[in-house]
Order: sequence, then C-alpha cells, then structure tokens
Amino acid sequence: MLTNAAPNSALPTARELVSLTVPQLGMMLCHLAVSMTDLWVAGRLDASVQASLGIVSQVFTLLMLITSLAGSGCLTTISQALGAGLEQRARRYAALIAGLAGLTGTVIAATSLLCLPMTLRLMHVSPEMEPVVRTFIIAYSCQLPFYYTLIMLNSVFRAYKLVRLPFIAIAVVAVGNLIGSAGFGLGLCGLPDYGYQGIAWSTFGSALLGLACNLYAIVRHGILTRASLAPWRWARRAMPYLFRVGGPSALGALAGHMGNLVILSLLTGLPGDMVPVLAGMTLGSRVESFLTFPTAALSMTVTILSGHLIGANRPEALFRFGQRLALAAALALGFGAGLLFVFRVPVAEMLSTQPEVVRQAAQFLAFACAGIPLKTYSMLVNGAFAGAGATRVSCKVNCVTMWALQLPLAWTLGNAFGPTGIYAAMLCANAGSAFWYVRLYAGKKWLEYGMRKRQNA
Repeated sequence: MLTNAAPNSALPTARELVSLTVPQLGMMLCHLAVSMTDLWVAGRLDASVQASLGIVSQVFTLLMLITSLAGSGCLTTISQALGAGLEQRARRYAALIAGLAGLTGTVIAATSLLCLPMTLRLMHVSPEMEPVVRTFIIAYSCQLPFYYTLIMLNSVFRAYKLVRLPFIAIAVVAVGNLIGSAGFGLGLCGLPDYGYQGIAWSTFGSALLGLACNLYAIVRHGILTRASLAPWRWARRAMPYLFRVGGPSALGALAGHMGNLVILSLLTGLPGDMVPVLAGMTLGSRVESFLTFPTAALSMTVTILSGHLIGANRPEALFRFGQRLALAAALALGFGAGLLFVFRVPVAEMLSTQPEVVRQAAQFLAFACAGIPLKTYSMLVNGAFAGAGATRVSCKVNCVTMWALQLPLAWTLGNAFGPTGIYAAMLCANAGSAFWYVRLYAGKKWLEYGMRKRQNA
C-alpha cells in the first residue's frame, strides 16, 4: 500500500508513519495522565476539591481552544515552508509563533485574573468551595503564558518531524506533575502536605519544567536563533496566513465543544433518572477513546506530511497518500470496532458493577462502534485538509454537521426515543460528515489552499 518508490513519486512509507505517529500517541497519553493525576489526587483529598477542579477544568478547556488557532497555523506554515526547502522562512515562523503564544497567554492570564471575582459570581461557586476554586484559577492563569508557549513549541517540533522532542517534554510534565501533586498534595515521601494548593501549583511548576526542556531543545537544534527574529515588515505580512489557517480550526473546535455541551444538556433534560445514563455514556466514551486515540495521533501525522507534500508542490502524491491511508485506517479501526461491539457488555462490566450503567454503556457503544470507521475517515481527511491549509473547508463541515444535523436530530429523536435517539443522532452526524468529506476530497479543490512559494526574503 505505502511503497518505497522513486523520490519524485514516492509516498510516505509505513515506517515513517509509525515513527511519527507513536511518539504523538505517547504525547496524548501523557496529557491524559496529567489530567487524571490531578483528578485522582483531588479525589483523595475531598469531594469538594474534585468538584472544584472539574469546574475550573471546563473553563480552561475553552481557553486552551485558543491554542488550536495558532497550532494549526504553526503546523501548516512551517511544514509547507520546509517542504518547499525554505529553511529561513520556517525558522522565522517558529520564532513568530513562539512570541505570539507567549503574548497571547500573558494577555489571557491577566484578563482571567482581573475577571476572577466576576467569574466566581457567574459560576455560582458556593462559599465553602470559593477558596479552592480561587486557588486553581490563579495557578492555572499564571501557567497559561508558559503552557501556551510549550504547546506551540511542540507544534514547531512536530512540523520539523522531530516528534520525539515534544514527547519527552510532555513526559517530563507528566512525571513532574505526578511527583508534585502526589507529594505536595498528599504529603507523600516526606514532602510537605499543602493539600489542594499543592495540586494547583505543581501543575504550574510542571509546565515550567516542560517549557525549559523545549527551549533547550529548540536552541540546540538551531531552530530558534538570533537570525530567526524577523523584522516587523516580514512578520506583518506573515501573520495573516497564520490566522487564515488557524482561525477556522479554532472555530470548528469551539463549535464541536459547545455542541457536546448541548448534547449533555439534552440528555439531562430527558424525563426519568438520567444519572445511570450519564454514567453509562461517560464510561462508553472512555472505552471508545481507546480506539479514537490512535486515529487522532495518525491524523496529526497526516497534517505534518500533508504540509510537507504541498510545500514540495506534490499535490497528486498527497491526494493518493491521503486517500489510501484514510481508507486503510477506516477498515482497520472498523475491525477493532467490530470486536468491541461483540464484547461491549463484558468490557462495560469490567468498569462498573451497576447493571443499569452497564446497560447504558453497552447501548452507547453499539452506536459508537458503528460510527468509528466513519469517524476515522473524517479525522484523517481533516488532517490532510489542515496540512494543506484548507481548514475553512473542515470548519464548514464540522459546524454544519454538528449544529444543523446532529443537534436538531438529537432533540427530535431524544424526545421520541430517549437516550437511544440521541446516540442515533450522533451516528447520523458521523455518516453525514464522512460522506461530505468523501465528496470534498474527491473534488481536489482543497489542494489549492496551500501557501504560495514566495521569495524567501
């Protein structure tokens, strides 16, 4: 399928795909480990601490969507420049993106701290939870400039195909957060017991540690040097393309996140006891994520390779590569989804002892497994579009299928058939999205969005 042909016509090899995808999958698991560590330590302290962490995490998840704006633009511009052989342009974009990330993080952090009293009122935080929520918001706000820069430098390394470096940095963050949160949060290993303050500020400290690793690596590899600092005239002309690519990506992510919140609201609004339904859906989605995690990592790899192929002026090679890989991955994940469908009840019973929760999880997984091949194809085509700079196309598909198809169907079918109708609406949205992507991909107009190969002045 992925051959070793002559350089002019060769597609990326299976070995290259694996070498790029596995470290990125490791990065995603490390991010998951960081969030799970904080949740676990908070649960060991007190239920109110865990609840406070959940409230603050929802707010900062929205703030972190801003990084997808610069992140997509970063991957696309740098990978296209490298594919075109424009090393100086790639280094200038790397320095520009790092500076923008630090500046954006600082502005958002300052705004968050200034709006802290209003945030506490709008979130209706109870008096007993207010000190905990306040501490987490302050610590997370102070972390934003460093964490934004850390994430953007990770995107720079990925565009350069140096995917092991961001994996090492995030692994350092995960280990540092585990030692700090468990040590200073619970007083383990003879460390001082600071309770919830230990969790909050350990997350801040681990972000600083990861950023230090990335700064050392990017200077050592010669990506960020004095020559990388472009004059304002160049930066002013370069920034619009970043926002033209990153803006639709951020809008699409925001539309999806808000749509999922509406889905949860529809579920909770159904008549009857919705606690087992929500628990079963949460359990089922966690099981489903074990199949979608590899797809997400592979999609990031496709974005990198797509940018390099577009930059090298090889659109036909990109078209054949993306088409073959998306179909092969959909078939492979479809086989895995079939196995999960057969054993969905025993898998759910491993994670819950409540019969009603197990039944709801099995029902959710029945629809989720049917949609996994469709979702896999859509995610990989989305990755190809992002690398080519066609994020406006992906944004249109994601917004329309979520807000014009899935949510109206979920409201209609949910009121008629209960939770089963909402799960069916999700499957219909996956099918609509996949078929729309098939038509757009075959049309090849998305290949025309690549950055023009300007003179590298």
